[in-house]
Amino acid sequence: MKKTMPTRMLHVSAYLLALSLVLLFAPVSSAAEDAPLCIRIQKQTQAGIVPTDHFALIRDYEDERITPDIWIPSAFIADLALPVKFDASKKAFTVRLDKPAERLGIPALGQFAPNALELDFAAKSEDGRQHFNISDIEQVTGISYILSKNRTDASQSTLVVGPSSLVKKERRAREKTELDPLPKAFNLLWDHVTRDNPDLSAEEKISAVDVLSPTWFALADEKGGMSNRGSVAYVRAAHDRGYRVWALVSNGFNKERTTKFFADEAAQNRFIARLLACARIYGFDGINVDFEGVDNNDAARLTAFVKKLAAAARTMGLTISIDIMVPSNWSKCYERPALSKIVDYVAVMTYDEHWRTSPKAGSTASIPWVTAKLRDTLADIPAEKLLLGVPLYTREWEETKGKNGKVSVKSKTLAMVSADLALEASGAQKKWLPQAGQNYFEYVSADKTYKVWIEDEYSLTLRMELVQKNELAGAAFWRKGFEKPEIWDQVEKFSK
Repeated sequence: MKKTMPTRMLHVSAYLLALSLVLLFAPVSSAAEDAPLCIRIQKQTQAGIVPTDHFALIRDYEDERITPDIWIPSAFIADLALPVKFDASKKAFTVRLDKPAERLGIPALGQFAPNALELDFAAKSEDGRQHFNISDIEQVTGISYILSKNRTDASQSTLVVGPSSLVKKERRAREKTELDPLPKAFNLLWDHVTRDNPDLSAEEKISAVDVLSPTWFALADEKGGMSNRGSVAYVRAAHDRGYRVWALVSNGFNKERTTKFFADEAAQNRFIARLLACARIYGFDGINVDFEGVDNNDAARLTAFVKKLAAAARTMGLTISIDIMVPSNWSKCYERPALSKIVDYVAVMTYDEHWRTSPKAGSTASIPWVTAKLRDTLADIPAEKLLLGVPLYTREWEETKGKNGKVSVKSKTLAMVSADLALEASGAQKKWLPQAGQNYFEYVSADKTYKVWIEDEYSLTLRMELVQKNELAGAAFWRKGFEKPEIWDQVEKFSK
């Protein structure tokens, strides 16, 4: 999500770790209960069901009510002769929808894509072969399936795939989960998705968190192309646990591409149409706009784009939020007063006081800096619409003194647990810095000095006090997986 962050820690789910060439491209054999199934595909034709040489990968979820992911290879999709094509340059499958407003039941689409709309869906590459998840998107792909699993004898499991007009199966409507209203002060947690969505149904609910914002969508080119990592299963599991889902959409943090995009109204229309279509396909509750690194000269264009997106999204009952950087000369691309009138909520990214490539070591977000930036932001945005950005990470700074006496600095990102391990391994003693509002430790190794301003339950408490004192809408945390589970108990004290 954040351009200033270093290379992300990858989410690698258990089922991907279990993949092997034999499992994926050979007939299914006995496997552990939680291992993925690899099933030979049978094709439904006008003449009947015929066997094929293709295999599909089946990913189950902990919650059996959630439809499994069914990944089928591009070679089989080509055999179906449907409007689905694989684009190797984008590593995605593209589905063409004619009359999308009518097809998806979204009247607003008629304004943005009256005749046709192309949607990209992520491809999974295994052993050089591309696979496409057909689960839950039969309405747009024209592909349907009947899956019959036999866990006692996996070799007896069957999968029949074909055009929806030929594959007839029992349709069971899933009851919609009714979500409680957001509390007066609520908490959003960004979920950084790089490849595969996590199985939320296998995780305990974080009681302090009300909204999850998975990093699913991004501007892929100046013509309004959009990368897509959405998941129906993720939304269903989130809803079952009481979370709302506000899907994050970024500009890819590419300034030049974004400028060209803002200059092309047709490109913006295509992009908005794709977001609306995905909202219907995946069933999420809101859109979180994360456009960063925008040229300051494009400020008015950014505002106009968000206004157009928000108006269309609200016709579908979606909540609209936007992420902004703290006030500075390099963040004048955000017309804060105007944006706050357009959106439902604004998340201010009050972190990276000392950024990844900072020439000087320092805190990610000392409390005086956060307090000052919050004050500046509140001058333009009402408190009841503002979410305070809270980092769940810190940085370990490495200082090296050269022969000329000049100190060079570099850093690496640490999750909370990693910081604790570094402290223990170094043998250093941490100390409380009252002015920074943080614990701190440093140590020397191989003529290098290492410094860490720790993010923990103590620094977090001071930020939550700011939320409470200023009567903000809540807090927004970057990012899921960086925290220690016990910090949520502290957050909850201030949030409910």
